[in-house]
Amino acid sequence: MTKNVALITYHAAHNNGSFLQAFATQRKIQQLGHKCDIIDFSTPRQQYLYDVYKKVSGPKDVLKNAYALFHHKLIQRRHDDFDRLIHSALSLTPKFYEDLSQMGDLENQYDVFVSGSDQIWNMDAWDYSDAYFLSFVYDKPKISYASSMGGHILDKRGDKELADRYSKLLADYSAISVRERTAQEYLMPIIDKPVTQVIDPTLLLKQDDYTDITAPRLVDEPYIFYYAIDSIELNDSAAKAVQRYAQSKGLPVYVMFTGNKSYGLKKYGFHLLEVAAPNHYLSLIKNAEHVLTASFHGTAFSILFEKQFHVVRGKRNGKVNMDDRMSSLLSTCGLDDRNLIEGEAWSDAIVDYGMVRPRLDVERRRCSDFLEMALNS
Repeated sequence: MTKNVALITYHAAHNNGSFLQAFATQRKIQQLGHKCDIIDFSTPRQQYLYDVYKKVSGPKDVLKNAYALFHHKLIQRRHDDFDRLIHSALSLTPKFYEDLSQMGDLENQYDVFVSGSDQIWNMDAWDYSDAYFLSFVYDKPKISYASSMGGHILDKRGDKELADRYSKLLADYSAISVRERTAQEYLMPIIDKPVTQVIDPTLLLKQDDYTDITAPRLVDEPYIFYYAIDSIELNDSAAKAVQRYAQSKGLPVYVMFTGNKSYGLKKYGFHLLEVAAPNHYLSLIKNAEHVLTASFHGTAFSILFEKQFHVVRGKRNGKVNMDDRMSSLLSTCGLDDRNLIEGEAWSDAIVDYGMVRPRLDVERRRCSDFLEMALNS
């Protein structure tokens, strides 16, 4: 039976991973035979994060606006490209919401409500809202698919007030799944219902499902694509590892604009492309000779597009960043050797996707079955 489904997630964030997980969750629900709209919800704080020019409330906003003015063409293009894709590739509710108090009219319009992926359940996030727990829904089924609480959640196990808050917000969910095992381990003791760990929604789809939102080839020569998300993953250690790898292969490195720190990558001899939206991101991965990525979704799409790739592990104060999300995905696919770390040897073995595909298919079926059962129950 076809149902009208409403999905809430970080669809409006101008971040490649956020957009693509929203696209994938909606597309998968539609493939399972249901109608699906993404609730067009974005808090004022989230809008501030991605505005080209900030409403001035202090000296930092003046500096941000001066920077935006200096780089206006590129930053405006990035903003417009994201907005265009959000409104053309996603099916959104006709009404826009920016506050939980406005959302009471939604319950009468849909049969099932879904909390989607990304860190929508991270209460420390700048743009967090209880709306991501569907707290405006009282009498319709609520489920979650791959919701994330942030990697630090296990550090907060002693916070009873926080645990009580999560318990209350999840009390009326009929099916709960989370993206990370850390979230599963945190929630299981505090709520009286099963919590399933599932793969990121981008991995529920196949490569062909992304064809319609992939830009044409952007680079004419053979190249390495290095994806580093601005201040989170731009560090000297990671960039040096990429530089050394590229020199050994005799290939140029191309990077895309993800924020003001992207310009710092030029000093390593990398080519900075003045493109920044998800369609460009998919194209750069799809057409690369090799992908080097310091992001989870860069890893996920390297695997989906069956690319030769390495995960770049940066160092901070001598400690290697072993991101649990990427490590888990590599382990699931039998690719634990795909690490690139400054000063360490790397594996030059060719990724055999004939071995990877069956492993990923098992997870894809398991998680698709969870979503299908949750929607139909």
